[in-house]
Amino acid sequence: MIDNENNLDIARFEVNQSGRILSGNKRFCRMFGFSESEVVWHYITDCYRYHGDWETFSSCDNLSQTKFIFRMRNRKGRSFKCCLSREVVQDENGRVTFRNTVSRLGEPVLAKEVPHVEESRSVVFINKCAHCGEQVRVNSLAETRMRVLCDACAAKAYPEAFNLAAAQV
Repeated sequence: MIDNENNLDIARFEVNQSGRILSGNKRFCRMFGFSESEVVWHYITDCYRYHGDWETFSSCDNLSQTKFIFRMRNRKGRSFKCCLSREVVQDENGRVTFRNTVSRLGEPVLAKEVPHVEESRSVVFINKCAHCGEQVRVNSLAETRMRVLCDACAAKAYPEAFNLAAAQV
């Protein structure tokens, strides 16, 4: 059985060959609308949008193929595209179980799987001068909503304030 730790990043579940859900963590329960106590009473075939996808998943003889992309649905009937990663486990009695992780396509990739690369990014906010229409660099997004003057227009409109600020620098 998989560990049912309170891992909210990765949805994990375990099913047998007939599709019966053996266990699932909290993220899996939240993703598909199950409560933790009722997970073991359901079949994963109810979560597939198309019935043929379970046969494709369970009867795939190529054990090197570990990732599948299917359309899944939750208990409310809303469907979404998922990537299932499976691990096939066989016990001493010959029973096969599938340990799976599910992630919705379009979700950000988890930090555990991809090493974090530091990037230096800078954001430049540009506004137009209220008088002449030239581009003026401003400090924040809030300043883009204000009336801003370029240096030339500010010197013409407010010579005493502009020259005072220039003299202090």
